Amino acid sequence: TPIDRIKKIINITNSELIITDDKLDIDNIDIYSLNNIKLKNNLNIDNNIAYIINTSGSTGIPKSVPISYNNLDNFINWINSLYPLNTYKNKKVLNQAHFSFDLSVADLFYSLSNGHTLISINNINDYNEVFNVIKKINIAFITPTFMKLLLINPEFNNNNYPNLECIYFCGELLDINTVKKLFNRFPNIKIINAYGPTEATSAVSGILVKKDMLDNILLPVGDISNNACIIDIIDNEIVLKGKSVFNGYLGNIKGGYYKEGNLNCFKTGDIGYIENNLLYCVGRLDNQIKYKGYRIELSEIEYYLNSIKEIDNSCCIAIKDNNIVKSIKAFIQVNTSITDIEIKDKLSKLIPNYMIPKTIIILDKLPINKNGKIDRKILNDRY
Repeated sequence: TPIDRIKKIINITNSELIITDDKLDIDNIDIYSLNNIKLKNNLNIDNNIAYIINTSGSTGIPKSVPISYNNLDNFINWINSLYPLNTYKNKKVLNQAHFSFDLSVADLFYSLSNGHTLISINNINDYNEVFNVIKKINIAFITPTFMKLLLINPEFNNNNYPNLECIYFCGELLDINTVKKLFNRFPNIKIINAYGPTEATSAVSGILVKKDMLDNILLPVGDISNNACIIDIIDNEIVLKGKSVFNGYLGNIKGGYYKEGNLNCFKTGDIGYIENNLLYCVGRLDNQIKYKGYRIELSEIEYYLNSIKEIDNSCCIAIKDNNIVKSIKAFIQVNTSITDIEIKDKLSKLIPNYMIPKTIIILDKLPINKNGKIDRKILNDRY
């Protein structure tokens, strides 16, 4: 994390102390090494805040999200009621997510509150370490992008990883092709598809994925009979209300937070709908672009790219000039030889011409950030 960003976070949170394994040179704050911690006894602590996670801000200033103990307690009660997580005893649980990413809240507190053993991956880019750790794991909390990297290895299957019983997905949209590959490799695996933003304590809904759901275009992200808070759809946007929702960003930064009576509410920026008591998330409002007069969901283009059998993963970016979209660029990770012309030809049978990316760049693998998500910033900066 760049020093300037760290300084902004310190300023917003009024932090008095940093505990780190990095060498930092920052004035007017106490910095302690993880290897030699000597804490003050007189720290000024807000006893209502359990943790603060910093998310990206469109203004360049990080948004500091304070989660209260009441928020966290509500989340723990919810995730401990979620099937099949509520049936497991004495299991080994994977911590893949960095602690700066709120997916880690799920594996950390689920494990601690149920007496499981939490096992971390130190370096997600060291695939020998990754697969050695996963051989020990019973329950994995990971992103769909991270799973796609695992599935590149043909030896990642039930025969070689017989201990793996359940996978909890959150943080990104889980596509049907990834689930199909998983069921092919692990016929008896339990798959949970969960949903929720940092501002609502990691996740607010989840559902066990069944094989008959794979005939649809989208997978549900929750059964609304068992939510951590109230879920509304307002103007096609998912809005969360109640005990899971934080009390607003630190530093008076604006966002989707508002009050409705005594309820904390958050406009997620996610497009969604409820059908047959199931919650669906279509994509991000801020991932919707206007191009050649058409409204286009970049995630929809990615969905159809990922449906092409030669493609393992994809990422689409809008190329803008003065905030006007000039073209769409796609980055592709393939499992066999295919050209950009062949990809465009296959896409032409699936989506309208105006949605087909002008430029398609084929990479050995898509870069991922420390949270296990596709690193769009690297793709935007390098290409």
